[in-house]
Amino acid sequence: MKWWKRLGERRRYLLSAMIFLIIMALGLMWFLEYRYFINSAFRTWSFAIGSPIPFLFNALLLFLAMMIIWAIVGKPGTAVGITWALIIVITYIHINKFYARGVPLLPEDFQLTDQTATLTKFVHFWSLAKMFIAVGIVTALTIGFNRIIAPKFGLVYKSKSKELSRKKLITQRLVIVAIAGLSLFGLTDFVRHNKGGRYEDIPFLGTHFTAWNQNKNYDDNGAILGFLYNLQKLKLETPEGYAENRIKDVKARYAAEAKKKNKTRKNPKNEDVSVVIILNESFYDPDTTFQGLKITDYYPYTGGEVLPVLHGLQKKNPSGQMYSLDYGGGTANIEFEALTGMTNYWIQAVPYTALLPKAGEVPSIANWLKQSEYQTTAIHPFTGGMYKRDIAIKHEGFDTFITSSEMDYTEHDGQSEYINDRSAYKQTLKALQEGSERQLISLTTMQNHTPYNPLNYDHTQFTIEVNDSDKDDNQRQERAEDLAIYYQSLHNSDQYLGEFIEEIDKMDKKVVVLFYGDHAAGLYSETNGSSIKNERDLSRVTPYFMHANYDAWTDDEKALPTTTPNCLVNTMLNKLNWQKSALYYLLDNVCEVEPILAETYLEESGLSGESVLEDYKLVTYDELGGRKYWSE
Repeated sequence: MKWWKRLGERRRYLLSAMIFLIIMALGLMWFLEYRYFINSAFRTWSFAIGSPIPFLFNALLLFLAMMIIWAIVGKPGTAVGITWALIIVITYIHINKFYARGVPLLPEDFQLTDQTATLTKFVHFWSLAKMFIAVGIVTALTIGFNRIIAPKFGLVYKSKSKELSRKKLITQRLVIVAIAGLSLFGLTDFVRHNKGGRYEDIPFLGTHFTAWNQNKNYDDNGAILGFLYNLQKLKLETPEGYAENRIKDVKARYAAEAKKKNKTRKNPKNEDVSVVIILNESFYDPDTTFQGLKITDYYPYTGGEVLPVLHGLQKKNPSGQMYSLDYGGGTANIEFEALTGMTNYWIQAVPYTALLPKAGEVPSIANWLKQSEYQTTAIHPFTGGMYKRDIAIKHEGFDTFITSSEMDYTEHDGQSEYINDRSAYKQTLKALQEGSERQLISLTTMQNHTPYNPLNYDHTQFTIEVNDSDKDDNQRQERAEDLAIYYQSLHNSDQYLGEFIEEIDKMDKKVVVLFYGDHAAGLYSETNGSSIKNERDLSRVTPYFMHANYDAWTDDEKALPTTTPNCLVNTMLNKLNWQKSALYYLLDNVCEVEPILAETYLEESGLSGESVLEDYKLVTYDELGGRKYWSE
């Protein structure tokens, strides 16, 4: 080993540190994938062995990142400890999100960092405590490694000349940061600036990116590349063809159509009718049937009908199914589409947090009805800052925003941490009774939100059979218990809905109610995680219906189309035969050619290619990230 000694102390240290970081990068990459695959060693080895080039490329990126940390902190052991701790925290967040929503951690999720304290209410205390304990253990191991093991393997460098050491150390660290940083930047350019197609082949990795399925992206390409692929979504790219004359031409065409067709429609300004739009949190029908499949074939249950009131209302009123943009979460995105009529299809961000605070006033049902002298009120029995609703709601045209701190009714079911639907409906009724004859009220409830605490109810009358093939007996039992609590919450919510409708029917003033569930709870992994598209779709459809306490509908047709949230309000306006704005006439065409505008539904097929979709894309961009020519 004479050559080793001839290298000199500083070079031996650098080489030892790099070898150490390479070995640890491979180990930590395996650990990262193990955590990404929800602690499945089998799936981790399958990825590492079955896709060695993507695995090693991800490990290379991790190595370069640790090089930068090493150059900053000065000790390779500390760089590994910091990286390890970060992986524990990030994958903890990923696992909790995946359990709730069936999708991995995405860059846009970090836009909610200012709501960390609120978000921790949605996780179990012991799981959070275990994460902190794990980080504490890694910290202790790092300290022990630096003191005992690192000196024995040449991973500590101390020059005899302190002054010379300081100068060389600074230069050495800057060089390492520059080389590692530039390498990291260059090696990830292809993924950070991807073409944005539905498929994108990566020949040198022997893999490809899939725009419509982030689970597949992460599975095939590794957690790091999967995450980097989605960084592009944090910025709103100007679409091809966007120009002032193009937007104004589209506006002129649909404004002319509105002027012509509105002559044969009712004018809401001359008709004293109040509108209540209810987004019911995690409201899903356990008896859902979609595309010939039944959810009860996968999750059979006993204990009586979960939603008898809903089923009765569906028979008497116009009703249909909404294809949700998300599963297990994403309420703000669904609420955004329903209230504005715009779409998140091309944006793939969280408009409430990323776009609306900067966009200012945007087209919406609230801003439209305010032109007809409607009072506009939003009610949400939770904190107003979550998803920056306090800002977004204002920009959508709601003059009053009632949150949990302003509510007069704050009843909870059992030990649930959320205000129940009965109180939310009472608050809505109070607003109706005390307001003008023309009101728009948007209610977003919280009762059915995760977590599903067994202390919420003294007893649960429902028993659910869970056969999820990817879970062991303990996990299946835990999932069955969560579903039983969830079904009990749905059952209570259903009863409260019945009470609310009864009170609406007693009112002297005319009221129209549009009710929809935003998404299913993240408890149906057997269907949502299926390799069969129709089974995945089954866990993504929720009920919606319309109810009026007067003779409101222009025809007797009860069946409403299956559609995404962007089309819901337009469907209601058409059913009422009310006058509409130009945007809603644009939506007539959009909702006809693409009634379900969601990546998870369209998947490989993509869009129909109709020109109206391009118009819709440009108008959406114009209002959320462009010059707002449409609103001029």
